[in-house]
Amino acid sequence: MSRGGHRSSSPPFPCYTYPRERRAHPMDGAMEQRGESMADLFEQTSELLAELEPRFPYVAAEFSGAGGVQISDNGREQDASEEPPSRGVVFTVYDGEAFHELATSDLGGDQTVREVRAWAAPLRAPGGRRYDASPTRFFAPEVQRDPGDVSLKEKLALVRDMQQRAQQLDSRIVQVQVRYRDRTQESVYLGQGKHLEQHVPHVIMQVLILTSDGNQVRYGVTQSGATGGFEHAAIGDEALLHTAEIAVRLLGAKAIEPGDYDTITDPSVSGTIAHESFGHGVEMDLFPKGRARAAHYFNERVAAPVVQMYDDPSVPGAYGSYFFDADGELAAPVQIIRDGVFVSPISDLSSATFASGPHTPNGRRQDFTRKTYARMSNTFFGKGDSDPAAMIASVDHGIYLHQAESGVEDPMGWGIQVTASYGEEIEHGRLTGRLFAPVAITGYVPELLRSVRMIGNDLVLEPGTCGKGFKEMVPVSVGGPHLLVRAHLG
Repeated sequence: MSRGGHRSSSPPFPCYTYPRERRAHPMDGAMEQRGESMADLFEQTSELLAELEPRFPYVAAEFSGAGGVQISDNGREQDASEEPPSRGVVFTVYDGEAFHELATSDLGGDQTVREVRAWAAPLRAPGGRRYDASPTRFFAPEVQRDPGDVSLKEKLALVRDMQQRAQQLDSRIVQVQVRYRDRTQESVYLGQGKHLEQHVPHVIMQVLILTSDGNQVRYGVTQSGATGGFEHAAIGDEALLHTAEIAVRLLGAKAIEPGDYDTITDPSVSGTIAHESFGHGVEMDLFPKGRARAAHYFNERVAAPVVQMYDDPSVPGAYGSYFFDADGELAAPVQIIRDGVFVSPISDLSSATFASGPHTPNGRRQDFTRKTYARMSNTFFGKGDSDPAAMIASVDHGIYLHQAESGVEDPMGWGIQVTASYGEEIEHGRLTGRLFAPVAITGYVPELLRSVRMIGNDLVLEPGTCGKGFKEMVPVSVGGPHLLVRAHLG
């Protein structure tokens, strides 16, 4: 998981579905060239699905489109590139034994209908049922300014201003790199009588500040990201100054002595532990393949009794949020660990059909050319009741880890490694100011989670991007409160 903070309240969260007037869809232009409309295509597709429903247990179509812009600025040059628009549709049929898919970028009305009929004709047809059509539902987040409505000139100006403000903060800053990205995903699900449409804009801004003392280079990172409007791209002066100060202080950081420490993890590190430990490892498509040890620990204790863990695509504004998944399931929270017990995996329709477990709203695909997988959305530990300052005060000798950089997991062996940008020494309940960088947690997942002694009463979600086997990239959030654990650091 690569990380891109978003603060929220205690779970369970209300599903953030805000119906509103439909926006122009990224696929509209392709249809207008043929003198047609998306509304005509949806009506035609609904009629086609009604024709196929009596033959198959499951029939659906998912239209999707995406587009956006990326900007980078290092003070010497500024680069902007537009993401090539992606438009297409996936038809899915379940014949009682397997799921079959047909994906096409040709939104040609009659031609598409003929292609689907020809594709479905030889498939085994065990019988299905007709569905009554439900009213169309449109979903979009509340935004102040949709990124698609903001000019490229204004985006370039914001990025340049942020780069220049950060560059002037300290003479030891050798470079500031600013990266901005917005990407808006539109999708329409037709099937089982449903007609669901969603408009999901993602915005992220990252500032990397590099410092040098002439012998070495260190860096600090700050970022802001959300499912929402252009307003979330702003990073204030206080955050930039704090990042620059950390980058300068890290010039004096030393390597940590490997060993076991009482360790406090900030929300980004806590979230990466959640993501790697019981995130990937409970994606249920791994279960039938025998690639997830968690499959054998359902309803068993895997963590300390104080530990709660969730995956929730309905968190308002979080970077991994959406309104419904690729299988037409409305977003809702899933509790993965309750009181230290593994109580639920996350799944898509296919994995829930072929493995023993619940169907959760976690079916996601990178784009219409890719398969749907069981994927995380916003994965985090639930809040506790401890003040983070009191947690630090309780540690006689330990390390406070900041700013997760990366994580690696082994779903079968339950090994985990989470790397933090730096750790700060705690002595007799106080931060000494002595820094170590970088610092990595390594260990066995249940051992680490069972060592949790205190959980903070805060909750922060960090934006990022997650792959499944270094591909199939989707936006996610990780996070949680501060944790106090016993961990091996090195």
